[in-house]
Amino acid sequence: MDSSSAPQPVVMTLPYGDFSDEDFSKAIAEYKQTKVVGSQGSKVEGRLLEELFLRYPTVYIVSADERDSSKKHGGEPPYVVYVGETNDIRSRTRQHIELDPRTRTDWERLVRFMRNHQDRVCQYIIGDRHFNKSLTLDMENRLMGYMQSVDAVKLVMNRRTNAQDMYYTSDEFDSIFSKAWQTLHEMEPDLFPEEKAILDSALFKASPFRKLTDEQRRAEEAVLHVLESVIIQNPSEGFHSMTESIGPVQINNKAHTQVIVVQGMSGTGKTVLLSHLFYQICARYGIYGNLNDKDDNHSSKARQRSYIIVNQTEQANVYNQMALKLGLQKKRGQCVVGAVQFINRFSKHTNRNGRSTGRAADPMNSVDAKADVVLIDEAHLLLTQGSQSYSGSNQLYDILRRAKVAIVVFDPEQVLRGSQFVDAQESRLLGLTGSEHDKTFSQPMLIHEKSRDGQAHEDTFQVSHVRLDQQMRIQADPATCAWLDRMTAKDGVIEPLHPDPWEHPYEIKVFDSPKDLREFIRYKDREQRGEGSLGLCRLLATYDWPYSSKKHPDPLDSSRHWQVVLRQGDSGQWVWAKQGQEGDGEFAMPWNYELYEAQGNSAANHRIAWAELPFTIDEVGSIFTIQGFDLNYAGVIIGPSVTYRNGKIKFEPKFSCNTLATNHRSEPEMNPVDNLRHEFNVLLKRGVHGLGLFAVDPELRNRLAWAVGGFARVQD
Repeated sequence: MDSSSAPQPVVMTLPYGDFSDEDFSKAIAEYKQTKVVGSQGSKVEGRLLEELFLRYPTVYIVSADERDSSKKHGGEPPYVVYVGETNDIRSRTRQHIELDPRTRTDWERLVRFMRNHQDRVCQYIIGDRHFNKSLTLDMENRLMGYMQSVDAVKLVMNRRTNAQDMYYTSDEFDSIFSKAWQTLHEMEPDLFPEEKAILDSALFKASPFRKLTDEQRRAEEAVLHVLESVIIQNPSEGFHSMTESIGPVQINNKAHTQVIVVQGMSGTGKTVLLSHLFYQICARYGIYGNLNDKDDNHSSKARQRSYIIVNQTEQANVYNQMALKLGLQKKRGQCVVGAVQFINRFSKHTNRNGRSTGRAADPMNSVDAKADVVLIDEAHLLLTQGSQSYSGSNQLYDILRRAKVAIVVFDPEQVLRGSQFVDAQESRLLGLTGSEHDKTFSQPMLIHEKSRDGQAHEDTFQVSHVRLDQQMRIQADPATCAWLDRMTAKDGVIEPLHPDPWEHPYEIKVFDSPKDLREFIRYKDREQRGEGSLGLCRLLATYDWPYSSKKHPDPLDSSRHWQVVLRQGDSGQWVWAKQGQEGDGEFAMPWNYELYEAQGNSAANHRIAWAELPFTIDEVGSIFTIQGFDLNYAGVIIGPSVTYRNGKIKFEPKFSCNTLATNHRSEPEMNPVDNLRHEFNVLLKRGVHGLGLFAVDPELRNRLAWAVGGFARVQD
């Protein structure tokens, strides 16, 4: 298609509340007269514009700017938005204003706000001659994904997903959407940021509105099929089919817990699938819980019916933001919870002086109720032994005892510490060993466990397995992906890298100085920001330098940070150092959230992913800041715990500062080398577009440089 015939979407605004023929005609006339951004050079006559907006399908966004409406909003995002599509914009506008407030509290709130502040409620209407029903549904779906990713938006009111598959004009969709978004951005940049910044955001990458791959869609269908099998099909509830929004349903409370294990390696799209499943389950089955009741963690009425359990702080922040913006919870921690929080919420509590402590009396034997559906992200982070806050012996089993349906996302290559060690019984349940591996059929599994008093305890779970294999994070050719896989596999070989020149280019550069690596990452971050991106280029390191969140590295000097430190010896070689300040021949950077305090440690910062905060360009991230997240370019400092000897990568636990990964006294069968290899694997697979490497071990550094054709030079 040449540029002269390419679709040119047109966007106009209309003060909300005005929906008569005269109002639309006036808005169209003003649009043509003022030549709003996007219409310059347009030869479309007013009559044709009116036809485009009033007779063609349109997509629209209603926005309410509530920043000044009440003191309680303070620093919260100001915008409430609704995204929709329609064949009759006048009729749909009338419906929203006159009818929807009678049945929906969100519309009642928005219309009440409009009556008092009409100047701060606006409707953006998008029209295009190439619009048809499928394309407008796709527009609506992607707009919802974009809007829930915008920092300035606190609530997206629409509750459906409409991603389409193939249709006649589907090849035009990306172009039409990007042009429409650019027009919106130029009209209101605060509400519609640069598109590349949206695509970079952690919220968008976890959005339930992203279109699934064929593999993800098949996995979702398999999970929903299992869920359907335990839904009580009560005609009075309006249950008809899986393709309809059927409203509140009942889950069979007598059957064994249904467990669906979704297994996939790093970068296979597990998070997108999980968020998509959660939103689909809530939207189709009405499993929202009672959001109008006070959630005091004690009343059964206060419990949600569905949960996402996340044991990683950064990822929990993302899910909490998403659930708040989509109206799945009214405050943080209602449906997005940690493992211990969930177990306690569904347990009989211990009592002290006649008062409940809020903690489970005995996680194995104190089950008080069951949630309908529980989705567990990063289940490899769950504890398999007791801790200071958890008195049980296996968090996964204790969660399953409190759920009717559990969807468990697991990656065996991301088990990083002894307290997450998976024994033979759990390996069988997760489909890692035995005949269950890579199966999708459902079968009962008996779990044996001993309680704290030594009594035998048995549970039966109905287990199914689903697997994801397609690499989605790293935008590289198969040869480059295979090279990374071989280097992070158990044998750890480093072969010459021969990327396919006809495939998507992926930069891998090796440096002989950590300072050069730092300059490379800073250069790439500036380059990405210059293209409208969030940057998302950061330094990472293996956990080979000391860090503690509970104490300061120097009690006498509050300005000192825990740092990644390297010194350059007389021979010119860089060597590991525990402490230091950057100077001639020295590299020292704070790491692991150390700069939060310098930036005021604000709640706003903690709502944003570590890599999206601008000041983290000046610190080094670890496995704990980056696990589960993407970077555009990752610069990895490989510390002394990773070496190269006799043609293979070797791991040296004695040089690691991560005692959680290397201390195997509590789990004698746990292998510290496997934990360090998993950490290495996660760090090397964070970059979407490229990877920079510096290794402390000279043999490893030289071998990596040999494999990629030599050491890289610093960008000018």
